[in-house]
Amino acid sequence: MEQIDQILSDWGLNSPLFLHVILTLVIGFILLQLIRRSLKSFEQKGTSFIDRLKFFEAVKSRAHIKTARKQKQRALEGYSQRFTIIRRMILIIYVFIWIMTLMTPLFGKISATFISLVAAALAAVIGIAARPFLENLIAGVVITFSRQFRVGDTVLLDHEYGTVEDITITHTIIKLWDWKRLIIPNSQMLNKQMISYTTKDSYLWAYVEFWVSYDVNILEVEEIALDAAQKSLHYAKEGVPRFWIMEMAKEGIKCWVAAWTKSPTDSWYIKIDVRTRLIQEFQKRGIKTHSYNLGEVHPPFNQDNQSQSNSGESN
Repeated sequence: MEQIDQILSDWGLNSPLFLHVILTLVIGFILLQLIRRSLKSFEQKGTSFIDRLKFFEAVKSRAHIKTARKQKQRALEGYSQRFTIIRRMILIIYVFIWIMTLMTPLFGKISATFISLVAAALAAVIGIAARPFLENLIAGVVITFSRQFRVGDTVLLDHEYGTVEDITITHTIIKLWDWKRLIIPNSQMLNKQMISYTTKDSYLWAYVEFWVSYDVNILEVEEIALDAAQKSLHYAKEGVPRFWIMEMAKEGIKCWVAAWTKSPTDSWYIKIDVRTRLIQEFQKRGIKTHSYNLGEVHPPFNQDNQSQSNSGESN
């Protein structure tokens, strides 16, 4: 033991300092391997999810500008690039913390004024020059690991309907139903409320709302509505379509017909099918909607009308 202490003394080290260095190196190496494995496992799960996707559009179209295979390949490449940046960023931060931990015993020998000046300079540079970039960068990492939404998810964001086409390290690209792109910084995405149609599964309970007049046979209307939903090619064949009377208003009867669909695209198209079939059948059978039951428009009641009414009564 004395020989080891002598060797350490010759190197300018002592036993506590040497033990600190060894433990920091060993523990740091073990933690680094655990972080790498966790990142690899997380990346594989995300890649597997993208690879299983069958559509990348909120509304399926027949345009052949990009095939599903090319879109999937692009999404996989973007996801891989994002994780490459995240791995490098985490490695740099970890190595920095590792070095600072190793140098902890030497902090007492460094002037506090020097440390304060360096910290102030770094804070100024980060706060003024790099703040927007770092905010979006950190938000991109949070989005990646929290999985609030993923590439391929169909969402409703700020009244815009589309799919998440790409999530970069600094911004998110939403492909809208009409193929426009909505590009939003990741720092803003974390603060936005959205409706996701595919976070857990892609099944949707799609409904169509319509009105009919009080003088129609409501059982006939129910039969027409259920038949329209069942005959649609986009009906998921899960459960049975349902018909509900939602409101009895002065203008007419508000009705809903609902059915299960397998995806947001099917949900979009089944509504179009059902509306078309309802209009065709209503016109064919002479079924009146609420537009025929708005009532007569009466002239405004005024003093002249009252005088005419009184004179008519006296006569």
